[in-house]
Amino acid sequence: MTQRRPELRALVDDGTSLAELLEHLRSQESFTLTPLAFLKVVQLELGISFVRTRHLLEFFDPEMEPLADSAVIEEYWRGLLRGTWP
Repeated sequence: MTQRRPELRALVDDGTSLAELLEHLRSQESFTLTPLAFLKVVQLELGISFVRTRHLLEFFDPEMEPLADSAVIEEYWRGLLRGTWP
């Protein structure tokens, strides 16, 4: 079962970048950052469905290290948060 991470909503509301959010998740001893774990926590805490966030994983390798320019990833992430991407 996925442990709740209610602080993610506050971080996003404060304008935290996706890179900073991923670093926050990596720093949590009780959380292993994997693509599936990321999708689950985003759906659970931010209410963004797997269907929409799964496309974000195209920008990351299996260890959640970026494969694209950080500005491109951040633009996509901000679009997801606004509900304008895909």
